[in-house]
Amino acid sequence: MSMSGETRGPSRGLQFFILGCTLLVIGFGSGAASISLSAVFQEFALSYALIGAVTSGVFLALIVLLALGARLRAVLGDKPLLLVATAVFIIGAVFGGIAPDFSVWAIGRLLQGAATGCLLSVSLAFATDNARRQWRGDVIGVLLAVYFLGTATGPGVAGYITAFYSWRDISYASAALGVIVLLLQAAFVTTPKRPEIETIFD
Repeated sequence: MSMSGETRGPSRGLQFFILGCTLLVIGFGSGAASISLSAVFQEFALSYALIGAVTSGVFLALIVLLALGARLRAVLGDKPLLLVATAVFIIGAVFGGIAPDFSVWAIGRLLQGAATGCLLSVSLAFATDNARRQWRGDVIGVLLAVYFLGTATGPGVAGYITAFYSWRDISYASAALGVIVLLLQAAFVTTPKRPEIETIFD
């Protein structure tokens, strides 16, 4: 069945599946990064204070962008914001992988945190706007469950990668998965025509 405002196009189920894959990837990135902290700590000879500051900064960036998601949707639109935020997540992951020093790694993590906030906001809003009324709660619940599934599985996979390869490969894996979901978003996610978004800031 096509989405309202579209004569033909990808089904809602396919689009929700792609959003779920997106949240799975960013959840994996968040969970996996926690395992790489000890290796980063040793390689860059960091203090616990610096590691703690960056970790707090990542969560603050996530919270701020999550809160500002409605405003960004109003300015950019759902699909452009989805694509831009995913691209920023990929860039952040690449920065984490190639980081020659702590500052580049920290910038990469902050970019990933900001992108995660945007992607959570736009994905849940998309589900609210496009799921049938009686299924909205279920769709949002499933999307959140998928995000936390990624967060839960990330440490296990990252532990294996770190043990047998390198902590940098965790970032490369996140970037590669991000590219896959970015291509899926570009090809299959559509946004129906709907009234102008109103936010609490209007």
